[in-house]
Amino acid sequence: MKRLLGVITGAFITYQVQHIVKAYAFGYTAENLYHRLGAVLFGIVVLFIFMETFRRMFGQAFFNGFIVATGLFLSFDIVIFHWIFRLHRITSGAEANVLEPIFVAFGLLFLWHGVRRELRGKRS
Repeated sequence: MKRLLGVITGAFITYQVQHIVKAYAFGYTAENLYHRLGAVLFGIVVLFIFMETFRRMFGQAFFNGFIVATGLFLSFDIVIFHWIFRLHRITSGAEANVLEPIFVAFGLLFLWHGVRRELRGKRS
């Protein structure tokens, strides 16, 4: 029972922290085009740092799964939550209309690449 309560509490707190209306990073706000693009670029750099770290630390199957999960998240989140339900956008500016299709394309590419690598590894 304590474990279930901990999971529910953790999920609630994480939801509240991750879904605030104004996002602040180290006291900075992304107020113009260059700030928003910088924030997106920062996220991409962090993603690739995690990808390289996981590639070095874990086995090939884990890394392939991470690539697939990243691709699924990029494509699924943008199509379902950004475009269909219009819950949020990748940025608050017009650049989201350009960035989001690019992210969906890269997400599908990651998804395809990770599945292909995993299937090729199982055939060997």
